[in-house]
Amino acid sequence: MATRHLGPADDLQVRSDDGTLLHVEVRGPEDGPTVVLSHCWATSLASWGPVVRELDPNLRVVLYDQRGHGRSQQPLTEAGYGPHKLADDLCAVLEATVPEGRKAVVAGHSMGGMTIMASGGRNTFHDKIGAVLLTNTGSVELPQRSTVFPLPSPFAALATKGFLQAPLPLGPRNAATTAALKYITMGRDADPRTVNLCVRMVHECNGIARGRWGAVLNHLDIDRDAARITAPTVIVAGSEDKMTPPWHAHHTASVIPGADRPVEIGGVGHMGPLEMPGFLAEQVGKLVNEHVTA
Repeated sequence: MATRHLGPADDLQVRSDDGTLLHVEVRGPEDGPTVVLSHCWATSLASWGPVVRELDPNLRVVLYDQRGHGRSQQPLTEAGYGPHKLADDLCAVLEATVPEGRKAVVAGHSMGGMTIMASGGRNTFHDKIGAVLLTNTGSVELPQRSTVFPLPSPFAALATKGFLQAPLPLGPRNAATTAALKYITMGRDADPRTVNLCVRMVHECNGIARGRWGAVLNHLDIDRDAARITAPTVIVAGSEDKMTPPWHAHHTASVIPGADRPVEIGGVGHMGPLEMPGFLAEQVGKLVNEHVTA
C-alpha cells in the first residue's frame, strides 16, 4: 500500500447539537471513500497520524478533536460531558462530512470506540456507516477491569477511578513522568519516538476536560447502545493493554451483533494507533473494500 504524505488538510468547524464547536480535518480526494477516525481520551486527532500515513492515498480521511480536546471547544459545565454528548458530536461530524447517499467506515480508539458504541442507536449513525473498527476500547466496567495498578481488586479499581478523574497537572515532562505514562499506556517494547508523541499529547490535554471525561469513563455503561450496531464490526485488542485489557474486546464482541471474533495483537499496549498503525490501516482498508466501495 502506498504511504500517504500528510499535506494540508481542509479545516472545518462543526457545531454539535448543544452548540459546542468541533475542530474537524478532511484529507484526501473529494470523491474517495470516506473514513472517519475518532480518537482516545486525553490526546487529540494527531494520535491517528501514524495510521493515516499508512492508509491508501485514495481514501478521504476525516479526523476530529473530541470536545475538550485539541482544538475543539471545551464544554463550560459538567452537563457538556457524557456518552450521549460523544454520540451527538460523532453524528454531527458524520452529517457534515459524509456525502448524501454514501456510507463511511468509522474507526474509534479507546474513548473514540466508546463514542461509536454510544452512537449505536442513532439514525444518523445507521444511515452513514458501512462498517466499524474498534481498537483498545470497552463499553462497561472500565475501572474494575483495569490492570494499571497491581493491587487487590477493590483497591485497584479505586486507584484507577482516582487516576482517571483527577484534573491535576501531570507535572513536568521528564524521564520519570515519561516512564510512568509508558507503563500505563503502552507495551514494553514501544518505540521511544512513539512514547514521546503520546507523552506530548497527554501533557497538552486540558486538565479539567481530562478529569471530567475520566469521571464519565468511571461510570460508563453503553452495552445497550452498542447492541444496536448492525454494521460489520472488527474489534482489536492489545495483549499488554492495562487500561482496556482484552476482556473488553471479547465482551464487546458478545454485545455487538455484527462483530467478528476479536483480534488480539501481542506486545501492544493501549495506544493501538501509535503502536500498530500498519495493522489498523490494513483493517480499515479491508473494511472499505468490502463494505463501502462495493
